[in-house]
Amino acid sequence: MKETTKGRTLQRFTLSVTILLLIALFFLQPFEEFVEGYKNILRCSSILITDYLFIGGLSATILNVLATTGLNILFLRWMKAEMTGGVFACLLTIAGFAFFGKNLYNALPIYLGVWLYAKVTKTPLKNHVLVFLLSSGISPITSYMMFGAGFSLFWGIFFGVLSGIVVGFILPAFNAFSMKFHQGYNLYNTGFSMGVLSMIVTAMLGSFGFTVYRNQYLSFEYHSVLFYSTIVISMMFIVLGFWWNPKVLRSYPKIFKKSGQLLSDFFHDIGTAETFLNIGLMGILSIIVILILGINMNGPVMGAVFTILGFSAFGKHPLNSFPVVLGAILAIELTPIEWTSGSVLAVLFVTGIAPIAGQFGLLVGIVVGFVHVMITPLALSFQGGFDLYNNGFAAGFVAAVFVPVLAKLFYKRDETLKWNWILPLRSPKMMENKDRAA
Repeated sequence: MKETTKGRTLQRFTLSVTILLLIALFFLQPFEEFVEGYKNILRCSSILITDYLFIGGLSATILNVLATTGLNILFLRWMKAEMTGGVFACLLTIAGFAFFGKNLYNALPIYLGVWLYAKVTKTPLKNHVLVFLLSSGISPITSYMMFGAGFSLFWGIFFGVLSGIVVGFILPAFNAFSMKFHQGYNLYNTGFSMGVLSMIVTAMLGSFGFTVYRNQYLSFEYHSVLFYSTIVISMMFIVLGFWWNPKVLRSYPKIFKKSGQLLSDFFHDIGTAETFLNIGLMGILSIIVILILGINMNGPVMGAVFTILGFSAFGKHPLNSFPVVLGAILAIELTPIEWTSGSVLAVLFVTGIAPIAGQFGLLVGIVVGFVHVMITPLALSFQGGFDLYNNGFAAGFVAAVFVPVLAKLFYKRDETLKWNWILPLRSPKMMENKDRAA
C-alpha cells in the first residue's frame, strides 16, 4: 500500500472517530447540563490549576478538546503547513491542555498577536507554525483579564483581547532567542518563553494592586474513563505502527540513537511506523508510571499524558525519558516534598528535559530529573499561573544551568555515537586538543 493511500485511510479513520465522539457527547450528560458546562469552561479564569472536568464535566471538556484541536487543524490547512513531528507534538499538547486551561475563547487573541507579528515582519505565518500552535499555553492571561480581574464585561473583554494580542506579538521573537538559553535541551521551549513573559505580567499586575489567585480545581470523578481511554489510544498507535510496517520492530531501535535535542523530528529522521510505535509505547509506559505511583487521573494528568504522546514524535523515547522520571520520583521520595497534584504533574512533565539524559546518559538524567521537581513550585510562584507550560519554564532553567557544565565534563552521545549508562569524564588531554581545534 502506498504512503499516500495509507495517509488518506488514516485521515478517514481519524474523522470517523471524531464524529463518533461528538455523537457520544450527547449521551454522557443531559443536554442542558452539557451546554451549561461548556459555558462555564469558556467563562472561567483558567489559571493553573483549573481542571475543566471539575468546571464543566466530561462531555463539555471533550467538546472543548475536539473544538480547540479542530480549530488548530483548520489553521494548519489554511497555512498549508506540513504534518511534521513538531506539528504533531503541538496538536497533541493542545488537545491535552484543552483539559485544563485552553479553550477557543482565550486562545484566539494570542493567535491574532502571532499573526500580526508575521504580517509586520513580512514572514509567512507557517514559518512560525510551532510557536503559533503552542502560544495558547499562555491563554489564561486573556481569561483572567476578562473574568478574573474584576473589570466590567466591556473593559474585561477589551483588556483581555489587548493583552492576548500583545503577548502573542512578542512571543515569536522571544521564543527564538530563548532557544539559545537552553541550547535545545528543553523540549518545552515555548513554555520557558511564556514563563518569562508571564512573570513580567504577574509583576505588573501586582504593581497595580491586582492579586492573581492560583486555582486548585480538580476532579477525580472520571479516573476510570481517562485511564482506559489512554490505554486504548496508546494501543491504537502501536497497531498503527505495525499496520504501516509489519517489520517495524527491526528498525524501531534506531530511535534510541537520537538524543532528542531540538529539533528531532522522528517522522522525518526515523520513519512513520517507528514513530507511531514509539508514541504507543510511551503511552503504555505513562500508564505503568500512573499505576505504580497510584495516581488518580484528572484533566491535568490527562494533559500531561497527551503531551508525552505528542512529543514522542519530537524528542522523547523510553531510553531518554526513564532516567529523568526516575530522578523526579526519587526527589519526592527522598526529600520533604509531598505527593501533591503539582508534584505528580512534575513527574510526568519532567520528560521535557529528556534530551539531557539522551545526550549525557542515565546518571545525569536522574540528577536533572531530581532537580527539576525542586524548581517547579518556585517557577509557578514566579509566573503566577498564567503559563500553562510551567514545567517548561522550570525545565529551561535546569537545562541552562546543567548543559554548559556537562558539555565540558562529559562526552556527548554525538562524540561517542553511543549512549553511556555511566559517563566517563573527559580527559584533560582530550579537552586540550578540542580547545586547540576550536
